[in-house]
Amino acid sequence: MTHEPKTRGRDLDHVAWLYDPIIEGLSFGRERRFREKTLDYMEFGPGDRILDVGCGTGSLTLLVAGRLQAPGEAVGIDAAPKMIEIARRKAAAAGVPARFYPGVAEALDFPDASFDLVVNSMFTHHIDTGLKKRAFAEMERVLKPGGTLVTADVDRPTTPVGWLMGWGARWVLVQKELVDNLRGDLPDLMRGAGLLDVRRVDHVYGLVSFFTACKAEAA
Repeated sequence: MTHEPKTRGRDLDHVAWLYDPIIEGLSFGRERRFREKTLDYMEFGPGDRILDVGCGTGSLTLLVAGRLQAPGEAVGIDAAPKMIEIARRKAAAAGVPARFYPGVAEALDFPDASFDLVVNSMFTHHIDTGLKKRAFAEMERVLKPGGTLVTADVDRPTTPVGWLMGWGARWVLVQKELVDNLRGDLPDLMRGAGLLDVRRVDHVYGLVSFFTACKAEAA
């Protein structure tokens, strides 16, 4: 994993150096609580292998790594190399044994059945429908039989403020990739990738949902 793969989706390499303060500001200081809430839906043991797809600067990956023990492992991938550089620096500063690699969700550079749990947080609204389908198929592929997928992302708005924020972002930012999310299509896209027992387990801010799904057990 020494190369820097390219994606047809959006990456945030150009704002990597500002990403953490931007997210903290946009979430009105609730970004850490959002990560912790994501963790609430991630059921894993201390020896499990966890993959964070679209990990950004690694904040969630580092929280996961802090709960693992050898041979457990937390791995983060992102299409933005500068994000990965920042994530590696944060891991070194925190003394947390997380591993970070440049990578794209639609072509994960891992063998089949490599991870007990795969998570993606605020990632899928950056990629178009075709890439969402491929990304979920790849997440299903690298999960071990019976493994769990946790997704936290923009979903169909349920409040006027959520509607204004979601559809406003779609048009102001000219981000057509948001449309699948805003229509509530993520569960069907996960099922289409072969994932089972897809559930919307929580919805916050009138705009963001938490989903869980699983890979079929081995025959």
